[in-house]
Amino acid sequence: MFRVFCVKFSCDASYVISGSDDTNLRLWKAKASEQLGVLHPRERRKHEYHEAVKNRYKHLPEVKRIVRHRHLPKPIYKAAALRRTMIEAERRKAERRKAHSAPGSIVTEPLRKKRIIKEVE
Repeated sequence: MFRVFCVKFSCDASYVISGSDDTNLRLWKAKASEQLGVLHPRERRKHEYHEAVKNRYKHLPEVKRIVRHRHLPKPIYKAAALRRTMIEAERRKAERRKAHSAPGSIVTEPLRKKRIIKEVE
């Protein structure tokens, strides 16, 4: 999959549509664990009950942790952790370099200005 340029919800908010660099539209379920297709009344009541219980006890730390959990594949999780470590090390290094240099010799550019590539008037 290439870079994602736009993301929209469907009218009933049950799907997410993404458009990417390779001119493809992809359709995703908004709730990945939700079952597609027709639900029997008994199944629907069961899902509604589970949602009500989650809503009722959402303030408890144990329930909050379970509801917030999302599975990530191990390589993606490890890559994200490695990237966080590298960014943190780079930040620490810049701070230490600034602390041990002459005052005013190292000027740090704010992150907001660093991200701007080109200003068009």
